[in-house]
Amino acid sequence: MSAPIQISGRTRSIWLTQLSLAGAVVVIALMVMVLAPALFGQPHFLVGTALVLALTTFTIGAPWARMPKNAVIAIPFLDAIAIGLLSYSTDLRLGFLWAFPVMWAGMHFRVPVLAAMLGVIGVLIGFDLFYGSASNTALRAFVVLSTLSFIGITAHLAMRQVRASRRLMVRQSRRLHATVERRSEQERRTNEILNVVDIGVARVTTSSSTLSINSTYARLYGIDPRDPEQPARSVEYSGYRGMPVPPSDRTLARARRGETFHDQRVWIYTIDGQWRTLSVTAKRLRSSAHEDETILLLVHDVTAVVQAQRDRERLAAIASHELRHPLTVMIGTAELALEDEAMSPKAVERFQKLLDASERMLEMTQQMLGPRSAVRSGTVVEDACPREETDLTPILVDSVASYEQAGHAKDVRVSLSTSGRLAAVVDGFRIRQVFDNLVSNAVKYTRAGGTVDVSAGREGDDVVISIADTGIGIAPEDLPRVLTPYFRTAEAKKTAGGTGLGLGITQEIVHAHDGVLSVDSVLGEGTVFTVRLPAPTDARGSEGTA
Repeated sequence: MSAPIQISGRTRSIWLTQLSLAGAVVVIALMVMVLAPALFGQPHFLVGTALVLALTTFTIGAPWARMPKNAVIAIPFLDAIAIGLLSYSTDLRLGFLWAFPVMWAGMHFRVPVLAAMLGVIGVLIGFDLFYGSASNTALRAFVVLSTLSFIGITAHLAMRQVRASRRLMVRQSRRLHATVERRSEQERRTNEILNVVDIGVARVTTSSSTLSINSTYARLYGIDPRDPEQPARSVEYSGYRGMPVPPSDRTLARARRGETFHDQRVWIYTIDGQWRTLSVTAKRLRSSAHEDETILLLVHDVTAVVQAQRDRERLAAIASHELRHPLTVMIGTAELALEDEAMSPKAVERFQKLLDASERMLEMTQQMLGPRSAVRSGTVVEDACPREETDLTPILVDSVASYEQAGHAKDVRVSLSTSGRLAAVVDGFRIRQVFDNLVSNAVKYTRAGGTVDVSAGREGDDVVISIADTGIGIAPEDLPRVLTPYFRTAEAKKTAGGTGLGLGITQEIVHAHDGVLSVDSVLGEGTVFTVRLPAPTDARGSEGTA
C-alpha cells in the first residue's frame, strides 16, 4: 500500500488562492452563457476565461515544493492580465476580480511586488479606457484603482500582523516547550532521587487523586508505580497481628481528606508475607490559588528499630529479673551481719556500705522492670525523673567514701573538695548513680600511685562537679565517641573489664536533668569529667544578694 502524498502548507495556500479566483470566473462564465451568450463571441473574453482555467490547471499540477520560492509570483500577474481580458470593452464591471491577485500580492509578497501588481492593473485599466468600447470614465478607473490599492495595502498590513503574531506564538511556543522540557527533566531527576531513598513518598491532593509515589512506597504497599491510583495490596493494621484499619481511617485516605499528622505508627502485612512497622507523617505543601491542596506522605520503615527496642527491653527485663534474687540474698546477709553486736566498727562500716550499694542496685533493677522505664540506645533511663531541691554535697561525700576502699586497695588516693551546700533540683538516686559511675571509672583506670580528685562548687548559675584522675587517659580520636553506649577504647580494654554502658547511662541522666557532661583528656596523663547542673532559681538570687 503506497504512502499518502504529503502536501505542504505553502502548496495548499497557492491552490486555495487560485481555486477561489477560478471558481468565481467559472460562475461568471456560466451566468454569461445563460444571460449574455454574445460575450463568448468576443475573443478577449474567451481568451481571458481560458487563461484563468489554464493557470488554475497549472497551479494544481506544478511541483511547487521543488520550484524556486519566487516562481509563484508569475501566477497572480498572469491572473491580472486574464482579468483585464475578461473586463475589456464590457459593461459587466468585471474589474472587481482584480481583488484576487491584488490580495495575493499584498498578503504573500513584499510592497514592491504589490506596487508592480497595481501598476500592471493601472496599465490594463488605461488601455481599456483609451481603446475599449465600454463606457468607462477616468473617474471610474480612478475609483477602481484606488479601491484595489486600499485592498492590497489592507491585505498586506493584515498579513504582516498575522505573521508577527505567528512569530510571537512560535517564540512563545518554543519558550513554553523549553519550560515544559525543563520541568519534565526536573521532575524526572526528582523521581530518580526519591526512588533511591529508603523512605516511602507519596503526593496526594484533597480531590482524592494520587499524583505520584516513589519506588519504596510502591514496594511497601504493593502498588504499581505507573498506576498510583490503584488500591494498595498491603493492608494497614492497628497493631502487630491486630485488626485491619478501616479504609476510611488509613493514612492515605486521611491525607486525601487534608489531615496532617506526625509519626503515626501503623503495621502492614506485605504481599510477600512480612509484617512491617511503619512511621507515617503527613505534611501540607504550599499550593497556588488555582491548585488543589497537596499533602506529602512520608513513610519510614522502622521495623528494625522497633525489633531492636523490643530485644533490648527483653534483655533488660531478663537481666533485672535475674539480678533481683542474688541482690536480695546479699541484702539479707548484710542485715543479719549488722545485727551482730560483737562486730567491730570497721566491719559495721563495710557491711553498711555493702548494704547501701545492694539496695541501690535492687532499686535500679526494679525500675528497669517498672512501667516508667524506657530503653534508648542500649541504656535504660526513666522517662521522667522525680526531682526535688537537693543538697548534692552529702550525696557526693557518700559516693566518694564508697570508693575510697577500692582506691586504697590499688594504692590510688581518692580526695574530695567541696564548698559547703550545693543545691540543685534533681532526682537524688539518679545523681548518685552519676557520681558512682564517674568515680568508679576514675579509680578503675588509674594506676598504682595515682590520684582521683573530686571537687564541687558554684560557677555562675551552675553547680559544677569535677572528677579528675591521673589514669590512662583517652586518645584524641576516641574523645568524640567516649560517651557512646558500648564504646570502649583499646587502652581501656587492656586495663580493665567492662561493657561500655556506664558513661552512656551517665550522660542520659545528666541530660534528663538539663545538665551537661563534658570530658577533657590527655592520653597517658589523665582525664577530667565535668558535670554541670543548673542551680535552683532561689539559690541564684541568694548568691547574688550575698
